Amino acid sequence: MNSNKFIRLNTVFQPPTEIVKMAMSLSHKVGKENEPFFILDNIKFYPHITIYSPEYPALNRNVVSEVVKSIASQFSKLPFKFKEVESHQGFIGINFQNTSQIKEIHEKIVESLNPLRKGHIRSRYKQDDCQTRHSIGQQKNIKLFGYPDILDLYQPHLTIIRLKDENVAKRITKEIKWKSKEFFVSKLGIYTMGEHGTCSKLVSKSSLRT
Repeated sequence: MNSNKFIRLNTVFQPPTEIVKMAMSLSHKVGKENEPFFILDNIKFYPHITIYSPEYPALNRNVVSEVVKSIASQFSKLPFKFKEVESHQGFIGINFQNTSQIKEIHEKIVESLNPLRKGHIRSRYKQDDCQTRHSIGQQKNIKLFGYPDILDLYQPHLTIIRLKDENVAKRITKEIKWKSKEFFVSKLGIYTMGEHGTCSKLVSKSSLRT
């Protein structure tokens, strides 16, 4: 493997089967009636709840999986409680309450995986418009951790779809009813990533303590 290559890996909370099906059904319904960039299918576009998704040297791929497996063994399954449906830049997502249990494992994963980046930052975050696209807090996180929306800025969410028309996404968001008020996550996953923040291929899964 070329030591100069980098790979973007997303460490995620893996939703249970019933939530995966619910997310795909909603994604398909919204996508069928509008113009989407993607529709969740659990084949090329996996439902997930992002924890931390920077780029790493490709040589560290297996190490990332080993570290996440070790962390998973230290935590019990986690409750996720519905907060709101939100739209941003055409994305429609389900936000969850950022509980103390979620914060604890999120911070542990960021702290443990960050050194494996070897200081690498994605090229998109080095572009001239980065300052206009990201807040001061996000820019600080990018510099220190290679990813903007973590730690104090972390919002656990499950992205349903991204529409090409942001105004349509905003309108639809007001109409969406998310049926599950609470569920439990018992697995962490690692995926390679595609466009629009999608998870495109499963790398590994790890079970939390029962």
